[in-house]
Amino acid sequence: MNHIGPYLLNRIRAREGAIEIWEGQDTVTGTPVLVYRPLEGAAPSFRIQGTLNWQGREDDAWIAELPFGAVPLAQLRGEVSPHELTAWTRRLLGALLEMKALGLEHGRLDTERLWVKGDEVWIEGVGLPVPARAADEAALVEALREAAGDTWPGWPFHRVMERLAEGAVDLREAAEYLADPRSLSELEALAEDADGPAAVPPPEPPATGTVRVLGRPENPPAPAEEAPLSEPAPPPEPEVPEPPPQKAPLFPPEPDRAPPPEPEAAASAEAEAEGPVHVEPRPTDPSRVVRIDEVSEPAFEVIEPRGAASGSDRRWLLRGGALVLVVLLALAVVWWKGRTPAPGAAEGYAVEFRVEPPEGRAELVLLDAPEASQLVRGRVLAIIPGKVYFDVPGVYRIQIRAEGYLPQEKLLNVPPSTGSVTVRLGP
Repeated sequence: MNHIGPYLLNRIRAREGAIEIWEGQDTVTGTPVLVYRPLEGAAPSFRIQGTLNWQGREDDAWIAELPFGAVPLAQLRGEVSPHELTAWTRRLLGALLEMKALGLEHGRLDTERLWVKGDEVWIEGVGLPVPARAADEAALVEALREAAGDTWPGWPFHRVMERLAEGAVDLREAAEYLADPRSLSELEALAEDADGPAAVPPPEPPATGTVRVLGRPENPPAPAEEAPLSEPAPPPEPEVPEPPPQKAPLFPPEPDRAPPPEPEAAASAEAEAEGPVHVEPRPTDPSRVVRIDEVSEPAFEVIEPRGAASGSDRRWLLRGGALVLVVLLALAVVWWKGRTPAPGAAEGYAVEFRVEPPEGRAELVLLDAPEASQLVRGRVLAIIPGKVYFDVPGVYRIQIRAEGYLPQEKLLNVPPSTGSVTVRLGP
């Protein structure tokens, strides 16, 4: 394997003329790096947010540090969500604006030169002494369109980015446009309203103090002067006071009470002689009615002799025991399911590891994993060859240890595109 100082060179990633771009790793810290060789002079010292900053020079190479878990945008082609596309575009436009302010131009932007992780994005190789192939604005739009795939036409900001590639808007206008939370449809509606004829304001009411008459009544009242003299109204009839309401008896007469006294009996006889008198029912004030409910005394309790339980008691005991058993069984099932992991979660994503030569054996150590992973970092994950299970998809940083060989670290994308990973022991 090739070495430059503390950096281990794994493979050539790309070539820019005579410059080779290697994927490497810092053997001291395990940090992934990009190595550009051969190059003369010192590496640039600028620091631009949204770009891979240069770490320095080692022999005839420039070194750029890669964030853990970052992958080229080309690996996510067709899997980019509108939210990620918007976040990346805002950061890339800000980085290009800062590069313009420093007089820098990349000239070779594509999906292989853009590294992403979550909502973060970085431009690779800013400041390399190589000729430019295309303008950064047009190349950026083409790279984003290629990564978005079929979702590009539905992205709210695709039109303004296409105008940026055509030169209809400049870089600062596009950045300010994406920073505005209003959508494209709202801005276009505002533009159409501004181009259309001005709306005519409604006429204001005259400020003369007059009152507008909205309608005329059908039968207007005659003026007081023209009203004919009418005869004096008859005096009002004196009001006859209503008799006070009859109070209902507080206690209804008992059926076995003695007959009423003689005066009351004589009055009732006279009323029967005069004929039936129609008496209108008067409403009774419910608040003045007193009701007395007879509360029956409770019956004497029957005490059964002690001994065997009755049939109903036995049934209740059986039902209660069955209910307790059902509850205990349900609690046991819930506890068992809680302690036993689901089959799908236990297996996860299987990756087949092969070792060459076939009789070789190696240990797989997990160094870093995605945030959602529950795997323990820094421990031996498995002994290969064989299947290794990962709980969540994403980028894992693993170390391969074999007896008699130098440990080697690798960034593994789960699930892999080929379905298997081959580990070669030896030169």
